[in-house]
Amino acid sequence: MGKYNIKKYLDSLPDDIETLDVSYKDLNYLPDLSRFKKLKILYCYGNYLITLSILPENLKELWCNNNNLTSLPVLPENLKRLDCYNNKLTSLPVLPKKLKELCCFFNNLISLPILPENLKILSCYYNNLTSLPVLPENLKKLYCHYNNLSSLPILPENLERLHCYNNKLTSLPILPENLKELYYNSNPIYDIILNDSNINTINKNIKIWNNFCHLYYCLKYRKRFLRMMEPIIKKRYHPSYLDDLTEKDDLDEKLNRW
Repeated sequence: MGKYNIKKYLDSLPDDIETLDVSYKDLNYLPDLSRFKKLKILYCYGNYLITLSILPENLKELWCNNNNLTSLPVLPENLKRLDCYNNKLTSLPVLPKKLKELCCFFNNLISLPILPENLKILSCYYNNLTSLPVLPENLKKLYCHYNNLSSLPILPENLERLHCYNNKLTSLPILPENLKELYYNSNPIYDIILNDSNINTINKNIKIWNNFCHLYYCLKYRKRFLRMMEPIIKKRYHPSYLDDLTEKDDLDEKLNRW
């Protein structure tokens, strides 16, 4: 059987296709898809892809799972579903186009990677992720199990399903009220927080644990913090700042500033 000619196949397609399926074609590269302006769904899973080309801006679903991807391109702003599980991703640098332009405008003051705001389903399990980007408010399903995550970002209020088991999580963020399904076993936090089928009980335990951690680190670094702040405090509130008072000075104003 001859090798699949992906370029020949793409050249045979009209510009206005909305769905493209090139899954399980033994592909090690994917040609430029920019001419498919109306493409909404791309299936390219089950190949040997290492990278992806620039994605069409109207894409709503990307199924690139079961490849050898080490990175992803900038994701389209209207993307609603991303299936990138079972790859070799170490991060998700997926800043939307408009925000990327904004960052450049402000001299890259904003550096946080942010997922498309319309994203509802993110399946990124079985990768080498050590952190996740800021999660969009509309996200409903997050499957990030079997990674190297030590923490999770703030969870969106609309999140309904969270699978984060088999990671290195030592804490969990506060769980949203809409959450209906949670799997967080095989993490250090699982042995700390008593497992319970009731999400409200788990959430209560998370709050207790997070407060304890906060107190612990406050006490642990208290002396170091005071040593750093002591010279600043002394300088700011030293009486010598009042030595140059004159008769015309407003004493109340000086003391307030002091």
